[in-house]
Formats: sequence, C-alpha cells, structure tokens
Amino acid sequence: MPNPSLTRRINAFPDTLSRFMSDPAVSESLARADESKRRLACLPPLDGVEQSAIDEYHRDWLARYVYNSNAIEGSTLSLKDTELVLEGGFLPARAPARYIFAARGVADGMAYVKRFVDRKHPLDIDIIRRLHEITALDVQPALRGEFRPYGYIVHIRGAAVKTADPLEIRDDLEALLAAADGGDAHPILRAAGFHAMFENIHPFADGNGRTGRQILNIMLMQAGYEPIVIKHDTGRIYVEQLEQWQAYDNPAPLTCMIANCVVREQDRIGEIVSDIRRGHPMAGHARGVRE
Repeated sequence: MPNPSLTRRINAFPDTLSRFMSDPAVSESLARADESKRRLACLPPLDGVEQSAIDEYHRDWLARYVYNSNAIEGSTLSLKDTELVLEGGFLPARAPARYIFAARGVADGMAYVKRFVDRKHPLDIDIIRRLHEITALDVQPALRGEFRPYGYIVHIRGAAVKTADPLEIRDDLEALLAAADGGDAHPILRAAGFHAMFENIHPFADGNGRTGRQILNIMLMQAGYEPIVIKHDTGRIYVEQLEQWQAYDNPAPLTCMIANCVVREQDRIGEIVSDIRRGHPMAGHARGVRE
C-alpha cells in the first residue's frame, strides 16, 4: 500500500536537514568530526614506512567492516573467518556458504565504492542498483540489483517503520537523491539522513542494510572523511537510532553515532603516523583495532 508519510518526509528532506543543523548535540558531534579531519589533513606527507602502516590499517579496516556489516545482519562468521575469506585461502570449516558469499560481496562492494568515489560520479539509481548487485552476493541472482517486485512488502525487523510500496520505490529514491543533492547541510548530517531514509524505503528484497552502509560510506568519502565501521554489537541500538530519525524526527542519535565513528577511524590513522614518528614500540601496526 502507498506510504504518503514517507514520501512527505523525503520531499521535506532539505528543510529538515537545515532545521536539524541547530540541534546542539548534532552540531557538537559534527564539529568534533571536522576537527579530527583537520588534524589528519595537517599531517606532513607520509614516508614509505608510514604509508605501509596505513596500507596495513586499511586492510585490517576492510576485514572489520565486512565482519561487522554482515554480523549486524546475522552472519555467524568470526573476524578470523572473515579474514580467511578475504585472503582467498582456506575457507572456514563448517561455515554456511551464504555467509561466505555475503563476506565476499561486501568486500567486492567496497572495492566498487572506492572506484566510484575516485571517479567523482554523482550517485544515481543505476549506481545503487549496481552496488546492491555486487554487495548482496548471497541473495538470489534474480533479486540482485532489482527493486522489490509488485506485491513484495517487507517489514524492518524490530522496528515499527513502514517501508515504501514497491510501486513507489523508484519515485521515492529519485526524490531522495534529488533532495540530498546540494544544499548547505553538513555532509555527515546529509549522509546520516540519506541512510535513514534509504533504509526506510527498503528498496530491495534483501541486502538493504549492507547496501545502505556502502552508500553511507560513499557519501562520507565523497566529502573527504574516512569510511566507517558500525559495530555489530550496537545492532539493536543502531536500529533504534534509525527509527528515531525515521519515525520521530530525532536526528541526534544516528548522526552522533556516525560522527563518532568518523572520529574514531580518523584519529586511529593519525595515531599510527604519530607513533611511528615518536618511535613507539607498536609503531607500524594497526594496533587496537580488532572489534
């Protein structure tokens, strides 16, 4: 059935973001993320040792990202299992095949995200569908990259939020993309709001959460921030944060969580470089990042 409330929220998206900018909790968290970004940008050019350590950190980050994004959706692969899948070596024994495909899909999807960001191409419907096709590797082939068919109504587990009617998915997504394009809202707030509305639309039969987090990182990286990991053990809280925005017009929980994740990733990179320059005994290793 039609969801006029969701359509109205999407159409009001630019005005909503402008109004939320004055929220003290939101503005404070965004300021911390920007200060972290500024500190990272002020680092002198990296030498070979420092760049090698950052490359190691990024490899570790990808394993954490894949592990956590899939664990939020119920995957039972451990972080070590996920690393084995990404390394392409021995596959974890007794691991369900669908979780192995899911891990490979999220990793391939992130590789696509990085290429997309490098090309500086605007986000559009075709990119979203292609990203889902790559990321949701465990979903039936006929459903990958395709919006929910007519009659395929879904409910977000554990939330009281109504998703888009299948006949309205394309129009709602087009409206959301147009509403998110431009304006003077802070890019992290805009990315958080887009993520909340995308998950509310729930355009695909499965894989919406993983695809939505890929898009969230696209928007953060396009604005010059580091991509983030949303930890799986915050899964219930994360759903509640999405619902706070979707149902109650409360942006602070989701925006602050995303901004804090940005700060965490950016500060870790700065700490790795600083430790190398101070001769720290753990310098050159992505220490303290396994989650």
